[in-house]
Amino acid sequence: MSVIHLLAYDFPLPEVDMRQFKEVFVSETTMGFLQGFSVINCYCSKDNVEVSNLITKKYCHDVGLTEEASCIENFKNYLFKYMKPHTEIEIWSIYLGGDYSKHYTIMPKLSNIPLEHLLTVNDEIDYFTEYYFKPVKKEIKLSMMSKEDVLFILENTGVCLAVKN
Repeated sequence: MSVIHLLAYDFPLPEVDMRQFKEVFVSETTMGFLQGFSVINCYCSKDNVEVSNLITKKYCHDVGLTEEASCIENFKNYLFKYMKPHTEIEIWSIYLGGDYSKHYTIMPKLSNIPLEHLLTVNDEIDYFTEYYFKPVKKEIKLSMMSKEDVLFILENTGVCLAVKN
């Protein structure tokens, strides 16, 4: 099971990788993370049951975003450059099941559920999410895209940010 972030659009978008590895010193240790954004070809095909059920746009790309102001501005500039006027992209945060055929809406963290309980309710969770999954959609104009919009994607699953140009 994993969370994937997808950018879906009616037209293909060029690949770009503006991520940089950054180290931050925290007390006596260092922590590293990627800062910036990327748009790369998607490893999930439209044949994937979950992706095809949710995404109606023709092309999908893996997108990596962080909430830093410079990342958001660079990402917005990229979209302004390649989006056609009066179109919309969708940025999805989807929680895929281990077999890549299940989708999950916002629910308690699986790590908080004891394993013995998780094993007994696993089939019921799959049934519920397959038949009742309704992604949360938020619509914004590209020029108004903010840190809160990016955090909406990064901190939630089963959500779609629809960005209109």
